[in-house]
Amino acid sequence: MQIIIYMILAMIVDLILPSSTLKQYVKLVVGLLLILIILQPLLSIFNVDVHKMVDQLIATNSDPSVESKIENGMNQQKSEIEQIQSAYVLEEMVVQMENIVEEELQETYNYQIVDLEANWASNPTSEENELERIYVKLANKDDTSARVEEVNIQIGDSLPQASESPPQDITEIKNFLADQWGVEEDIIHIGWKEELGA
Repeated sequence: MQIIIYMILAMIVDLILPSSTLKQYVKLVVGLLLILIILQPLLSIFNVDVHKMVDQLIATNSDPSVESKIENGMNQQKSEIEQIQSAYVLEEMVVQMENIVEEELQETYNYQIVDLEANWASNPTSEENELERIYVKLANKDDTSARVEEVNIQIGDSLPQASESPPQDITEIKNFLADQWGVEEDIIHIGWKEELGA
């Protein structure tokens, strides 16, 4: 019955309006309203309460367990990213530490850094990481290239020669490194590259 009444009203409006662009828009709106009137019985069959569905969706989305899971996942990803960034920054700091002293160490003491390791004491309450221990492995500037030394074979009771002992200016080198890096001298540990055949 509603459809018939609506169709009669649509025809009357169509006859009253003059032929113009406004008439085209009115026909479009009338057509859309006709579609809604035709679909209304179908929607009543399903008896869908839109407001009730919206309330259920909102209740599902505001479930505290879902929110906490999402928040925990985001916090975990955030902490992983921060750890990766922190590791990268610390690695770059070690490279910078080596670059700061490399040239002067070669010129003044005739030594070159072969390996540099830094242990960081991370304090969970602060953002800053403090150096706990620095291990520096040095070699003579001339010994850094790979060279083959003469091998002597002796038969008898002779004792093998002792490896090269660290130079006497170790405290001076430690002092130099501590001054350049701005750290305490006691956290710096210096080792020496062992030569082949020694």
